[in-house]
Amino acid sequence: MNAKKPKNNEAFVLINKKKIDFRNYYYLSKKNDLKQSAKNLYSVLRKIKKDGYKMIAVEKIANKGIGQAINDRLKKASKY
Repeated sequence: MNAKKPKNNEAFVLINKKKIDFRNYYYLSKKNDLKQSAKNLYSVLRKIKKDGYKMIAVEKIANKGIGQAINDRLKKASKY
């Protein structure tokens, strides 16, 4: 959580589409939209799993409103 850069073996989850030169990045939203991010969260996590990543780094997501729910879900998922 709150990562700025992933390790080589990690998937990197971003909330906002931007120019990044990492091959292992996944976007929750194209325009920093928390509602869209929440909607896309599970499909992104399934894609990461399908792509074979065992670890995930997540860029900072505002811990307010629906962002708090996204962060909570990611924290719960990290315990498994």
